[in-house]
Amino acid sequence: MPFNDSSHIFAAIPSSSQRSLRNRLQIAHVRQLWIFLGSVLAFFTAVNFLRYLWSKLFPISKGHDFFTKEKIDEETSNTPLKQSTCRRSLSALTTGFRIVFFRWSVPIGPSVFASVTELSFTFIYIAAMLIWLLVDTQDLQALFYQDRAALMASCQLPLVVALAGKNNVISWLTGISHERLNVLHRASARTIMIFLWIHALARVVSGLPKDADFSHDWMRCGALSLASLTIATILSVRPIRQMVFEFFLVTHIVCVLIFIVAGYYHAKAERFGDYIWPALLVWGFDRGLRMARLVWNNKMWSRSHPGDALVELVSEDTIRLTLHRRISWLPGQHAYVILPTVSNLPFEAHPFTIASIPESGGNSEESDVIFLIRGRGGFTQRLREHAAKDHGSRVPAFLDGPYGCPPDLRSFTTCILIAGGSGISYTLPLLLDLVRHSFEGSPSAVQRIVFVWAVRDADHLKWISTILQEALARATKPLVIEPRVYVTGKNFPIPEVPGAASERASVSSSSIEKGDIQEAALPVYSALKLIHGRPSMKKLLSEEIEASPGAISVDVAGPTPLSESIRRALSSGLASPASVLKGSPPVTLHVETFGMN
Repeated sequence: MPFNDSSHIFAAIPSSSQRSLRNRLQIAHVRQLWIFLGSVLAFFTAVNFLRYLWSKLFPISKGHDFFTKEKIDEETSNTPLKQSTCRRSLSALTTGFRIVFFRWSVPIGPSVFASVTELSFTFIYIAAMLIWLLVDTQDLQALFYQDRAALMASCQLPLVVALAGKNNVISWLTGISHERLNVLHRASARTIMIFLWIHALARVVSGLPKDADFSHDWMRCGALSLASLTIATILSVRPIRQMVFEFFLVTHIVCVLIFIVAGYYHAKAERFGDYIWPALLVWGFDRGLRMARLVWNNKMWSRSHPGDALVELVSEDTIRLTLHRRISWLPGQHAYVILPTVSNLPFEAHPFTIASIPESGGNSEESDVIFLIRGRGGFTQRLREHAAKDHGSRVPAFLDGPYGCPPDLRSFTTCILIAGGSGISYTLPLLLDLVRHSFEGSPSAVQRIVFVWAVRDADHLKWISTILQEALARATKPLVIEPRVYVTGKNFPIPEVPGAASERASVSSSSIEKGDIQEAALPVYSALKLIHGRPSMKKLLSEEIEASPGAISVDVAGPTPLSESIRRALSSGLASPASVLKGSPPVTLHVETFGMN
């Protein structure tokens, strides 16, 4: 029954009746909120199930993808033109959607950008919750929304904690990785802070009851809870979070724990503690699973199992960390590493992308789990100093993971893998996995891989050249690999690599586009193309899109300016809906933002 009668009717209702009506309304709004959130979860679960069902009913066919088949059918007149136009129209609409919601971004700080999707979702979520809060409040009477705000905030706590967890049912049901779900986590957490401040301020303005002063523990707990949440929210703003990540990580955990415990004692006094304590159960469930995974991955019960990691300094600022573990993971996934002798805290866990692929036997045999870590500051700087002091040493290490839902690239015709600096830890395993599928004859539509790595120091070639040349040697037709390494720093000519045949190319320097550094040909090791200067992403993407016979995947990992330049390039005419409608292959962009958000 809607409660939208005029306010003069309720003015005649006794205060006790008003409170009774208020209680019924706020309970109803909490129930409606969870019905809505449950419906959204059910929708994405159904989408995930349908995608899984589609992958089983229509598996990847070797050698051709959907759009390659379309072109072949057109040439052999097996596909009507009308059907082809419908497919292209659908692809053009999809492309337009991707450009608006995933490739357009807005600067929110120095070298910090947020996608239109993230900003829109956050504002829409907060606006929707505010509307839900303020309807049926009888001309915005504080009596009807001051406590409702606290209840609507409290009932979202289990959701917020679940979205922050690495092991959560939501991720398993929807197929969306926990790092992608962080958008919803941040939106709901900020909504909770806004609602709790509305609750506190409305209570103060309306006049606190006689038994509601700071001489009572439940009031002090409420103030402490709100202060802790406010601090945690301020420190979680992306520019601050990126500048002082380790400080943010520790304070975030401490502040949130204080917020939940103090908030529970505050709400318990009004018999609403049941809205909050389930969040502690969700947090305990995630921590319990992580502890069990930690024990299992590192075989803590076995004294014979190597519980250490090999630390090597492969360049001036890059460390290679190698653990031998019996786990299985997907290319592009990440894991948490605990190095008690390097960290300030003994159980301090740091996430890094796994730069290797598992052995063919999967869980049946142990594999080298390799991480490429750039020493910047804090933990990574201490690790770099340790590697420089004692190269090739071993340190006690624990592994928690893997986590993440990386894309499956086997359905694309052309894969363009672009990395800047340590971003190669994401693109390198994608390359190695596609090469393995080619070598083993597994179903894959990939015909061409363009592997681009922009690195400042040429010393990196000492370790990467061997890996790339082995990958080139294993690739079988029709797979073609073109590796390009751009050395952007002043450290050249390229140092000699043992066992690699080098030859000088007599190609003169040439400028490509206004604003780009000139590309000067440098020594080429075997089939590895080395270039001095910065890559022109617009030119590279334009050439590959024009030459590709089928769908294209562009996968990027690296500094924010690199990913933003690619977003801008693909938001222009290179991959516009109009070009797709005319027959240009569709482009899917995957930007690895893990560790940078």
